[in-house]
Amino acid sequence: MTSTSRLDSLTAGGTNGVFDGIRLADGHMLTLNTRPGAAVAGEVFLYPGLTAPDTEAWQNRDDLEEWLTGGDAGGAPTYLDVPIDAVRELIVQHGGEHENQEPPVPSSGPEAEGDARFPGLLARIADLRGRFEDGYSAEGIRSVFGRIYDEGGPYLVCVWEYADAYGFGGHSQFYAEDQHGALYEVQPVIHQWLAGQEETPGPADGWVCAPADATELPVSDDWHNYARTDRTG
Repeated sequence: MTSTSRLDSLTAGGTNGVFDGIRLADGHMLTLNTRPGAAVAGEVFLYPGLTAPDTEAWQNRDDLEEWLTGGDAGGAPTYLDVPIDAVRELIVQHGGEHENQEPPVPSSGPEAEGDARFPGLLARIADLRGRFEDGYSAEGIRSVFGRIYDEGGPYLVCVWEYADAYGFGGHSQFYAEDQHGALYEVQPVIHQWLAGQEETPGPADGWVCAPADATELPVSDDWHNYARTDRTG
């Protein structure tokens, strides 16, 4: 029987009012927001490339969230009130859970300049320009930043003002994160490009700047979002 120990753990303990992630054996990813012991996940977000089965369990798409992200989250919708058993079945269909459940992190920071991953990156992510023209949500951050990393870019994160029972909110700022969890400032042109204000984000090997001031970030979804203040209690 295929193990779903990560899902079982999240189901038992809940996700503290925010999304938490599961990497599947074939490389796909999903995140979910669920309460301790619940038989139904309140929200399930499928990363680009992961398709929900055509069953009743996956019929309740979050149309409001898709509207807030401009109707285009990279083909990655959020589903509401999905039975945990349906999530488990989807995981099993993709070979179970990946043996490594740590979030992907790059070698970012000054030493990453000239990284061989960067040639051709801008051409591969050119369609992301303007994706945040009407603002962004935590789900939009996961989709866009996940795409940038998957295409060979640095591991970008968004640090929000707070996280509460409804998710992440308040003022936010973009950073890059290295394999040790350290944050680095990034060029503001990245945000401007994603907002459609600039034609290009500039050379990718110049995106990552100086180390950011160390600060406590008590909330994380493990997939590109942090919060400075925890209001979930």
